[in-house]
Amino acid sequence: MDEGIAEEAASLRARNNLRTPDAIQLATAIRSGASFFLTNDSDFAAVPGISVHILQKLS
Repeated sequence: MDEGIAEEAASLRARNNLRTPDAIQLATAIRSGASFFLTNDSDFAAVPGISVHILQKLS
């Protein structure tokens, strides 16, 4: 984790009411250029900056 990820995580946490660990994971994915974020947490679907795929909806 670097300063950029920490800043992105803080911003995501503030704007989207995320828990800190969730915000760090999303910020890491966004900053690393991930194509999408796969999760079972449907609260992530509204997070801007990355395409979020909800595992339950893919089956």
